Amino acid sequence: MRKTLNKKQIDAIFEASSHQAEACAAFYRLAFPEWDELKSIEGWLGIGKEAGIYIIRKFMEFDRKHHPNVFNGGLWMNKGFSTHDGADMELGPWELCTDNCITSS
Repeated sequence: MRKTLNKKQIDAIFEASSHQAEACAAFYRLAFPEWDELKSIEGWLGIGKEAGIYIIRKFMEFDRKHHPNVFNGGLWMNKGFSTHDGADMELGPWELCTDNCITSS
């Protein structure tokens, strides 16, 4: 599955979230609408460079406000999507891709 994200979508996730884990799960729900039924995901989700940079900056900003005692953006760096720049995965700058993922319910 591939879909193109935009700043409005991303901003809405942070505006609706009160905790970093909630925001992180919302991004996974974008990629996997059946998120609540999944038992495992094998592989890594890919995201284009522009979206990746925008999301990590939003997580850092969010953490400074809501979680000032943690490493800003650390949850996303550990649990978020892999950022790819163009040719290595042929992703557009705002594209989200689950092509390399295998899920089980």
